[in-house]
Amino acid sequence: MNYLHCIVLYCLRQFRGERSLSAIYHLLKGKKSSQTLQDSKWFQLEFLFGVLKDVKKKDVNKTFQQLQEKRFIECINEKHYQLTDLGNKCLDDWLTRLPFPSYLNGLKYYQQTAPFWYRLSLVIQTLSNLLHRRKFEPIHRHEETLAWVKRYLLSKKQIHDLGKRLYRELIAILSAFSDEEAEMFVLRLTSYERIGWTNEQIAVFFNRDPIYVQLVFQHMLHYMIARVEKDRNRFPVLYELLSDLYVPIPLTMSTRKTYEWLQKGKSIEQIARIRKLKRSTIEDHLVEIAANISDFSLEPFVEQQTIEKIKQTAARLQTNQLKKMKEALGTAVSYFEIRLVLAKVGGKRET
Repeated sequence: MNYLHCIVLYCLRQFRGERSLSAIYHLLKGKKSSQTLQDSKWFQLEFLFGVLKDVKKKDVNKTFQQLQEKRFIECINEKHYQLTDLGNKCLDDWLTRLPFPSYLNGLKYYQQTAPFWYRLSLVIQTLSNLLHRRKFEPIHRHEETLAWVKRYLLSKKQIHDLGKRLYRELIAILSAFSDEEAEMFVLRLTSYERIGWTNEQIAVFFNRDPIYVQLVFQHMLHYMIARVEKDRNRFPVLYELLSDLYVPIPLTMSTRKTYEWLQKGKSIEQIARIRKLKRSTIEDHLVEIAANISDFSLEPFVEQQTIEKIKQTAARLQTNQLKKMKEALGTAVSYFEIRLVLAKVGGKRET
């Protein structure tokens, strides 16, 4: 068994039999659909959103089958499963021995993580080779990254000084991690004399699970993104690599446009007409907004009495399953109203 088994077990536990295996796959891939974004919040799985972007469906399916064979999970109905007592014990033991990396925050940083890493690693490779007067092949072939790094370095007059300052900042920020984690990060970097290692090579070197190494690497990047934003004066060079990547409102592009129209006082019908989209699509956007914008008010769309009724029903039933909620609430409350309130409440339970 590997760490993917642990992740799948944890997701199944959080889903409480209310979501299928596909929901886990979409969560780990970071699918930017309203349903997956909502699921990550409803079931308190935000930190795992998009942390395994390269995971294959067949690997998730294989992991699932192995968990069934070991009797760690059992079928509730055709597509839904839950952990057995044996599965719960296995997961608890696993998380005691090797807990999820503490700074992992996939949902918050999924848009910045890859661009930041591409920029940082390419800047380091370029500076290292320039300072040692070596020709080199860029480790990344992303046109946007190549163009950004070229513009950035051309704007700097003192390359040698930039290299020293970046080195000092990396030493300072890596001091927040264990020696093993810091070494893992440094081994990923490419310089004038060596090519950066892959997660698989690092896993072999440290005798660690490759999936776990991948999570550790992202937890380090997520910490850096958060720390640099908070303490930009101490990390001015790293902040330059990140400044245009910070997202003030964590919404998908289409939802952000809907949010802009809402701020101008437009109704759901008006926005649907202006944007030439279905009402249901705009409703999806509102659910995403409710889940991500803390001061977004539901009252223009749901009466306060209905909001309380939905929250109380969710607490009583201990579920986020829309069908069960709708059956309990009846025809007076729409699916949209239920989704909107659940998105706002998130994984919190009223008692």
